[in-house]
Amino acid sequence: MKTNKFNIVKISTLLLAVMFIVSCGSRQAKEAENSSVTPKEEAFKSVTKYPIPTSFEVIKLLNSAGATYILSLSNLVENVDKYIPTKSKALNLGIYGADLSYASTYQMKQETMNYLKVSKKLIDELQITSAFNVEFAQRVEKNVDNKDSLIRIISDSFYDTYEFLVNNGKDNTSLFVMTGSWVEGLYITTQMAVISKNSEDILKIVANQKEPLLKLLELMKPYSTDKDVSELVETLKPLAEIFANISTDKLTSEQFDMINKAVDKVRVSIVQ
Repeated sequence: MKTNKFNIVKISTLLLAVMFIVSCGSRQAKEAENSSVTPKEEAFKSVTKYPIPTSFEVIKLLNSAGATYILSLSNLVENVDKYIPTKSKALNLGIYGADLSYASTYQMKQETMNYLKVSKKLIDELQITSAFNVEFAQRVEKNVDNKDSLIRIISDSFYDTYEFLVNNGKDNTSLFVMTGSWVEGLYITTQMAVISKNSEDILKIVANQKEPLLKLLELMKPYSTDKDVSELVETLKPLAEIFANISTDKLTSEQFDMINKAVDKVRVSIVQ
């Protein structure tokens, strides 16, 4: 298990590298963070923040396209009580984490607090009782009017959550959280591409999700005998097959339509 743990961190580092090449905005935000953090600590923090990177890129492109915040894209907060198995809780913690990121970046205060509440509920039910997460709600409430601080707090929460799960032998759970966040990020991206009048940049973000998906599936290989993980791999397989035929960062209308339908189907299977 210890070897698998190191493999997860190693592969996740590669995954983050891919995301940051695409993510000019995230890199600039990263450079603005506390300069006293050592390179080693910052690198590990980047890895553990993986569950919620794409939503910030989506929001930046959304603003550029003149689009507005659309609450209906996010998972309903009322759904939280439906998630009983650990797998379902973890997947939807990733989903709600991306939705929390989406709302807070748009400074939608009520929605931010709503998604904070359901995220905290799942964190508690998954028994992720790290020192940071115990005070997570208070930190968000105190900084709800400060977008930069809020984004940093939410990002740090997922960093802390991932670290807790890996360090406590809950690697499978961390995979589910990452997958939920990735799926929600891609789903929001595709929906923004549909409604945006100038979707070229957003389509590029969609196309560039090929490598993160491949790395995510690679992370799951050591756990192929786990029923929940193997089922998740099968759920993601249609998306992987579509992305396998994409070789550039430009999508045809047909390719985008296939991805849009496939990610919607995957997301429905998670949030329903």
